[in-house]
Formats: sequence, C-alpha cells, structure tokens
Amino acid sequence: MRLRAITTAAACSLALVVATSGSASAEALGKFHYTYTDAQGTEQRTWMEGDPGIETNACLDVPGAADATKTDPAHSPDNQTDKTVWVFEERDCQGTKYTLGEDGKGGVNLKFRSVYFDQDS
Repeated sequence: MRLRAITTAAACSLALVVATSGSASAEALGKFHYTYTDAQGTEQRTWMEGDPGIETNACLDVPGAADATKTDPAHSPDNQTDKTVWVFEERDCQGTKYTLGEDGKGGVNLKFRSVYFDQDS
C-alpha cells in the first residue's frame, strides 16, 4: 500500500512538472515592428523580439517611446508575431487600447507607448 502511495505521488509530481513546463512556449514568436522618433528628432524603424520570444501577459513599455516628457509616441505597428497584441496610448498599458491580430498593421495615426501580447491568442 505504501509503494502505491509513493508511486501515485511521483506520478502527480511528474504531471505537474510537464504541465508547467509548457507555459514557457506561450511567448510571442516573431517580431513586432514599429517606428519612433528619437531624442534628436530622427525617425527610427525598429522591432521588439525576444530570445526565444516576447514575454506575454505582461505590460511592456515601448523602447524609445515610453517617456512622454522626451519623446513622441511610437506609431506604424506591424505585428509579425504569432500572438494578438494590444497597443496602448500611454505607458503601463493605460489609455485607449487597440488590437492587432497576427500579421496586423497600423498606420502613422496609431500612436502608442506600451504593448501587451495576449498569451491566449
């Protein structure tokens, strides 16, 4: 009887490890392109990507465009990831939210300072 309890506990532990290890693959794979104007007034086209992917289910302020006192918002997003991304007008995922699906694009009038990649998409 004791052997059965130990075997059951070991099997449950293994199942838990396997189930939680899959969550790492929920990162957004691909690149998220955008344009921003740097502190010198030069327009820059760049992207966000991670290794192996971009963090999901977390608010990310956009590099180069997050500081409202020094820079204009980013614009012209191009979502080349495998996840839906929400772009927000303000830092910390505040303000109006716009949704871009996989391969979704926005023009120069879509201004944003933070993004959120949806793990469940």
